[in-house]
Amino acid sequence: MKKWLTIISTIIIVLVVDLLTKHFLFSIEYKNLIPHVISIQSNGGNTGAAWGMFGGKTIGLAIFSIVLIVGIFVLDFIFKQNGFLYNLSIGFILGGALGNLFDRLYFKYVRDFIFLDFWPSFPNFNLADSFLCIGAVLLAIYVIFFAKFKKKENKN
Repeated sequence: MKKWLTIISTIIIVLVVDLLTKHFLFSIEYKNLIPHVISIQSNGGNTGAAWGMFGGKTIGLAIFSIVLIVGIFVLDFIFKQNGFLYNLSIGFILGGALGNLFDRLYFKYVRDFIFLDFWPSFPNFNLADSFLCIGAVLLAIYVIFFAKFKKKENKN
């Protein structure tokens, strides 16, 4: 029960923070936060994924997000992992995926607004993207250093 309380509360926090920042910051034309490092600017909605890959494939990306979300639940059921780092990473991934899925279904594009001034070719992104990436890194750390998988016994 504690596991799912952590995961669900993390999902809710990520989702609320993501949707609120998109609501208040997406329409800003330009706001320099840290000079030459990061700014807030919207250059329109992203109908694709990172770097414009799969542009215009909103429905396909929405379906992919749904499959990813279901897949995480299936893998969690199969591998039965637990621990704060694991639960937090799953919450970050699911919250970020749901934030962008909401945009794809409601707006037909994802609202990206964070711009890295020091890396002009890097695409605009949002907090859902950040939470997805942080969650993936945390999950990798968990799997590499902390996961305990049961070994099947050989019966020869």
